[in-house]
Amino acid sequence: MKPALIHCNDLTGDWDQKTLLPIMDMARKKSRLRRGKAQQQRDKLALVSDEADKKKEDEDPLKRTGRCFGGVIRDVKRRYPYYASDFTDAFNAQCLAAFIFIYFAALSPAITFGGLLSEKTQQLIGVSEMLVATCFCGVIFGLLSAQPMIIIGATGPIIIFEESLFSFCESQGIEFLSFRVWIGIWVAIISVIVVAFDGSFLVRYFTRFTQEIFASLISLIFIYEVFKKLTFIFVQHPLKPYYPLPLPFTINTTTNTIAFTANLTLINYANNTGPGRNLTHLDIIAKEREDFLMKNQPNTALLSTIMMLGTFIIAFFLKQFRNSKFLGRNARRALGDFGIPIAIFLMVVIDVLIKDTYTQKLYIPEGISPTDPTKRGWLINPLGMVKPLPIFLIFAAALPGFLVFILVFMESQITGTIVNKKDRKLKKGSGYHLDMLLIGLLEGVMGLCGLPFMCAATVRSVSHVSALTVMSRTHAPGEKPKLIEVKEQRLTGILVNIMVGVSVAMGPVLKEIPIAVLFGVFLYMGIASMSGIQMFERIELMFMPVKHHPGVGYVRRVRTFKMHIFTVIQILCLGVLWAVKSTPAALAFPFVLILMVPIRLKVLKYLFTKEELHELDRDEEDTNEAERQEEEDEDEKDFYAQAVMPC
Repeated sequence: MKPALIHCNDLTGDWDQKTLLPIMDMARKKSRLRRGKAQQQRDKLALVSDEADKKKEDEDPLKRTGRCFGGVIRDVKRRYPYYASDFTDAFNAQCLAAFIFIYFAALSPAITFGGLLSEKTQQLIGVSEMLVATCFCGVIFGLLSAQPMIIIGATGPIIIFEESLFSFCESQGIEFLSFRVWIGIWVAIISVIVVAFDGSFLVRYFTRFTQEIFASLISLIFIYEVFKKLTFIFVQHPLKPYYPLPLPFTINTTTNTIAFTANLTLINYANNTGPGRNLTHLDIIAKEREDFLMKNQPNTALLSTIMMLGTFIIAFFLKQFRNSKFLGRNARRALGDFGIPIAIFLMVVIDVLIKDTYTQKLYIPEGISPTDPTKRGWLINPLGMVKPLPIFLIFAAALPGFLVFILVFMESQITGTIVNKKDRKLKKGSGYHLDMLLIGLLEGVMGLCGLPFMCAATVRSVSHVSALTVMSRTHAPGEKPKLIEVKEQRLTGILVNIMVGVSVAMGPVLKEIPIAVLFGVFLYMGIASMSGIQMFERIELMFMPVKHHPGVGYVRRVRTFKMHIFTVIQILCLGVLWAVKSTPAALAFPFVLILMVPIRLKVLKYLFTKEELHELDRDEEDTNEAERQEEEDEDEKDFYAQAVMPC
């Protein structure tokens, strides 16, 4: 029997097979065409991606060249063609505003760190040396560097090392300044060797794990030093029911003379003889007055506490005000960014108005001279100033020189990676190798001149880039402005450092700053920097129920107990660093810090999966698009949250 043919019936709606087959063939052809076009599109995207990856690899400033000083040569070829535009691009209102802001941002820590060094080194290195060093290194770096938006200055880790080095030299009877000369020379030699072999690529191994331990150590040391100093003030000026009689003399600041009310003989002021014979008449008076005012002054401890806490509270409040809803965005940012100078100014005004209570002030000599010209000059004899330096110490200085290099390398290279982030849309490129070479050579000059060692300052550099960033002005209401460009140029950094050097002439004004105010700045830097350290956020999560944990990647994709184990390991490493810092072996804390790198790379891989380590230890640049958009919807981060280091 022949099969019945299927035909179309208008009444039943049946389809003829001959009519149906062409339609199905057409659908299959269209499907094949769509799949073919999709495959072509994927192949095209893969080709573009491969080309982009190859271009990225070729442009990677940290890629090793395999040639001696190949990285430096490549940095010069990449960056110096823009040298002329680095000056012409600076003539605009944005750069003028950035110059004013960064001047105060650079001056405040220079004065603060200089005052601390003066205390810790018995005035061998002080504010004068700090301002001169910042000026000299900043100008040279601004003229020759591959990334001139990086601000050079003293930082917390370097200051802590200088303090440890001074204590070590004092305990061993070694001349501090002469020994530092050879340390600086060895830092320069090590820097040249490392740069010759493109050693800047090693910064890739300093992951978030190590950076956060380092930053946490510096923050905690800042906070500890503040309360240690405050305790010392209470010991020197305790609270008593009654106090000794007033000083046995009065000082006439107009004629610079002393009127004794008792029969005392201190120094022959008329002939300018005695222990202070090389000082000026006014300096002798100031020093003798300081000796009498060192103990048992009424209300000194209370006023110092008010000064310290007042400085901290004002600066921290203005930092919080930066992301409030009051005033306009520019006004809030200005008040928040100038928080430290505003706090210092207000506290100095209060101290000046309270005339009958003594507070220890910042010591700065008149004119451009070392902090204590009786102990040193602007050039240091590398063979010894008082007694000959033993020859073996010249070679022994290589060890502390290597430790200084570790700190300088870490801070400078990490700062470079933060400044050169992709989302800043920089167009003129960078140069890690050239910048490291310049900083290393400058350390040799710093040692020879008895100036504090310098390196890239993370917070100041981030502030500089932020001040030079141009944001969109045509966005819709309620929409956050988008980054358009960054004014990449050299002039603002150069002028800022010149003005910092000129500030040496502001000695009479800077002398009015109480030391307690500077320690308020340290307290602010220590606490404010914690907002940018993920480890402290994870410590808080250890004491919170899981239901209150935020929806960030390292919480969503890592089991809670694994996240806590990672945090505990960081805390233990931090405890080891703190223990080393608190012993006579404090000089070696940079070496112990380096040991955190193999712990992260070789030990943690046995405790965590690759995916877990990626979430817990990844950089912000690795954040996916959804999380990046979520972060953009949050409040704008301040400089301490953007930077890894606290200074």
